Amino acid sequence: MTSTLHNSPAARRAALLALLTAGTISVACSDTNDVTVGSIDDAGAAADGGVVDVDGGVVDVDGGAPSPSFSGEVTCKVSPCVTALSASGGGHACALLSDKSVRCWGSNASGQLGAETPMPADAGAPDGGGSGAPSSATPVTVADLTDVTQISVSGRSSAGTSCARRSDGSVACWGANTSGQLGRGADRVVFDADAHTSASRVQGLPPATRVDVAGTFACATGELGPDGEGAGMHCWGDNSALQLGRGYLPRPIGVAGPVNLRYHRVVAGAGTGRVGFALRDDGDVLSWGGGDWHELNSAQRDALGRETSFSPDEEPREIPDLHHATRLVAGEGHACALAQGSVWCWGRNATGAVGNSSRIDVFSPSPVSLMGAEAIREMAASNLTTCAVDQRGRAYCWGDNTRGQLGSGDAELTLIPVLVAGLELETKGATDARVVQIATMDQTTCALLEDGSVQCWGDNSAGQLGVGTKDDASHYRPERVVF
Repeated sequence: MTSTLHNSPAARRAALLALLTAGTISVACSDTNDVTVGSIDDAGAAADGGVVDVDGGVVDVDGGAPSPSFSGEVTCKVSPCVTALSASGGGHACALLSDKSVRCWGSNASGQLGAETPMPADAGAPDGGGSGAPSSATPVTVADLTDVTQISVSGRSSAGTSCARRSDGSVACWGANTSGQLGRGADRVVFDADAHTSASRVQGLPPATRVDVAGTFACATGELGPDGEGAGMHCWGDNSALQLGRGYLPRPIGVAGPVNLRYHRVVAGAGTGRVGFALRDDGDVLSWGGGDWHELNSAQRDALGRETSFSPDEEPREIPDLHHATRLVAGEGHACALAQGSVWCWGRNATGAVGNSSRIDVFSPSPVSLMGAEAIREMAASNLTTCAVDQRGRAYCWGDNTRGQLGSGDAELTLIPVLVAGLELETKGATDARVVQIATMDQTTCALLEDGSVQCWGDNSAGQLGVGTKDDASHYRPERVVF
């Protein structure tokens, strides 16, 4: 069912919340056992850029009709079938499957793949593989983690942290814990340099509708109460720039605790290394944390996106002139928002990931020009790149291209967004496949296609392509992940 978005604020909040409370939405089952699901990305947006109507239909946030040529949904024609995909920087990615289990591949230096048992000899590791190996070229199932509805992962170099939200509202995390980002303590911060391959429940956290990992800290959005109130946000981990949103703590790291929000109806979060963001149910975006914008040193510039007299700035405040947002993504030094079908980015821009056709840093949200694209409905960001998907299922990427991760078919330097080429459905032969969701490691990019399969391109030195083997070559054409 397709309908027009309700105009009342209460209906709009209810519709958006309904979408964000699940990792996938079952739409239909055919006589041929093809299962159609609406994909929900790891930052809480529908793959078609819309929200679920209170009556159960999918509607366009901006009031327009979705593209008739592509529903933006996964129709499971492969087994296992992937329904959601997550990667943000680093060298690992995770997939949520239709059976609500999670499989991860790539770098495993921090245990971020959730692998506890030895991997098969053909997993791509030189010594035959194992939970202590630094990487896996074959997706491995995260042990003792079931009934997952949403995932979010983040990486820096070979390290990384992964989290999952389960249907009971609990959140479990695994991987790096150098700043307490696994949330293993409720009354005191538990942090260490160990590799945590087992998923553990985040302590002191009320029931959540989603979780968003941002490097060395993470945030979870709460449930909206029957009176329309609530849906606050709790954050934990690194607080060196007050990115947990509750001011100074006894130590520069913290356990899960509420963000000091004056406006509690938030639906999703994101974060750079030093800045936290919250997406409100009315489409405005709040930011807090690092507020530096050094005149000469680009490395000391924070993507706060607004003026402030304080750095760090502990109070969440609205980013001016950024409204009607439905999606937030961020890398280590830049952030992007999807608003009314357009992409707006800001922050550090050494690799061109901000998308302003230059390498000049951008203080506040700036529109990205995507030549030939229709309205954008999905985004992803790594520390070096940014990608977007339009309503026709075409993917565009910009930023660093040293390993061919932009998908242009080469490793040529470019400062403008390029169309990803070479995506093909196995079931349709040499036909351009339509992208439901995109995920960005630093030097590898992956796309979830409409048939429930995943294809990746770029660097494969840590097995980021998920094809079962590793190598040092740059892979310019998409290759199918072998689950």
